[in-house]
Amino acid sequence: MIASRSTRRRGLLLLVLLLGVPLFGCARSARTPAKPQPFVFRALNLRQQDAKGRPSWELTSPEARYDLQRRVATARQPRGVIYAAGKPRYRIQAGSGTVINDGEVIQLEGKVSIVVIGPQGATITGDRVRWTPSRSLIEISGRPIATDRSTRLTADRARFLIAEDKLELRGSPRLLQPGLNLLTREADWYPPSGNLKAAGPVLALRQQPGKPAQRLTASALEGNTREQVFDGIAPVQFLDPAAKTEIAAGRTRWNLEKQWISSAEPFTGRFDQLTVRGKALEANLADTTAFIPAGCDVRQPGEWLQANVCRWNWTSKEVQAQGAVRLEREANRQITRSEALSGQVGKDGTVEFVSPGARVFTELTVPPRAPGPARKRPPVSF
Repeated sequence: MIASRSTRRRGLLLLVLLLGVPLFGCARSARTPAKPQPFVFRALNLRQQDAKGRPSWELTSPEARYDLQRRVATARQPRGVIYAAGKPRYRIQAGSGTVINDGEVIQLEGKVSIVVIGPQGATITGDRVRWTPSRSLIEISGRPIATDRSTRLTADRARFLIAEDKLELRGSPRLLQPGLNLLTREADWYPPSGNLKAAGPVLALRQQPGKPAQRLTASALEGNTREQVFDGIAPVQFLDPAAKTEIAAGRTRWNLEKQWISSAEPFTGRFDQLTVRGKALEANLADTTAFIPAGCDVRQPGEWLQANVCRWNWTSKEVQAQGAVRLEREANRQITRSEALSGQVGKDGTVEFVSPGARVFTELTVPPRAPGPARKRPPVSF
């Protein structure tokens, strides 16, 4: 038979009394009762089981004081374990704690940490925590911070839903990495797996030494802090002011560890005076190169280039086009076909394409001679 809440609470209190040795008793006088003194115990040990008799949570402390009238225990350096299906899931510790109503509410303060048990090492910290075991809820009101590998998640406040393994970050949540600051409206993080879901608008700022920051915006974000891979939900825009580069795309993946951005959906971009389109995009932020694996379409004033694939480096300003290349110029309606063309962005922001040794076929349309008076032939002399 499952015990009622009051019975369970009495069980917890009995365990405290059995483990503790009171250093101060309750002295009574025949006329005026003395004010009860709190009991000081050598150790505090609270344990709770779930409906199936499996351990649910436990809390220990090397020293605690217990007020019988208020049913409040104050503990020094409390340590605890939270279980899931009877197995240890999280380890929790703090500088001090207050246990209210024999475990109905537990308040922790002073460098509170909640650590995922296992090799992952993901950690949630805060200055003040309110733990309600019956609701499987931990509320963090003092500087909540979550860390996973080199990623830090911060917010003004947070709620940890233990049964769902979900940390709700609210109030200006941020994802921080060296050189990266990502802001979003709200975020949900799952410490055991590292999964992250963020509601937008999303703004990511990537610092560049001596240059303006690169900016990436999206309507939402999904990914994993452990794998350091995130998907920006359309519409996605990328801006690099130093390289005069703008890209608008659909769902876009950002690999933070490899500094790689890719999209399997059509995109449009502007690189100085070039307007670029493609069926997909891959960009390496580390070496400032971009690759269009299909449907390359490049336009600039007076010229239009189409190719199967294109590559360019927005630092060296080199451009390469390969596979069924077709370059059309307005002047004389010139059409050039080749298997490969390359070019260099000039000071005016346009590219002058040349053939790197490949065979080139060029068609020219010469405009007809303008009408006018017939020319007189000079006299013929013999």
